[in-house]
Amino acid sequence: MRTNLRAFAIGILFATGVMGVAYSIVSAGATTLNEESVQAYAAENELHLLSKEEYDELLPEVEPVEETKTEQKEDLAEESNSNEEEKTEEVQEETNEPFEIVIPDGMATYEITALLAREGIIEDDKKFDAYLEDNNIATKVRSGTFTMKKGMSYEEAAEVLIK
Repeated sequence: MRTNLRAFAIGILFATGVMGVAYSIVSAGATTLNEESVQAYAAENELHLLSKEEYDELLPEVEPVEETKTEQKEDLAEESNSNEEEKTEEVQEETNEPFEIVIPDGMATYEITALLAREGIIEDDKKFDAYLEDNNIATKVRSGTFTMKKGMSYEEAAEVLIK
């Protein structure tokens, strides 16, 4: 075992040395860019070089558009507020209606809590995971078909899932 390990280490050292020598040979022949080589390249390819001042002069002047952005944000905020009010009214109407939810075999607890949060049964899947862990019932969650309601408390949802 020791012999194999030493041979492997020597091989790595040898390979690193060879690559270092090859890199130094290749990089010695590389040229660096200077102003003359850039001008020669531009002349060969019929390109025109600009100074920073010339470039800045050619740029179009940009007018500030902050006023329109704030107006758009206000409009979006008003629309989202009205949409949220409609959604909360719909959720309140649906809250008292029980429905069946299917939890397939093999789902992990975090997947189940994410599903419940997505369906609106619980408020926050991460907090529900923590609740299950804190009460040592995360391993007791079962798969199957359950009758649940939207907006259930963590205690109610856990009680349904572990029966």
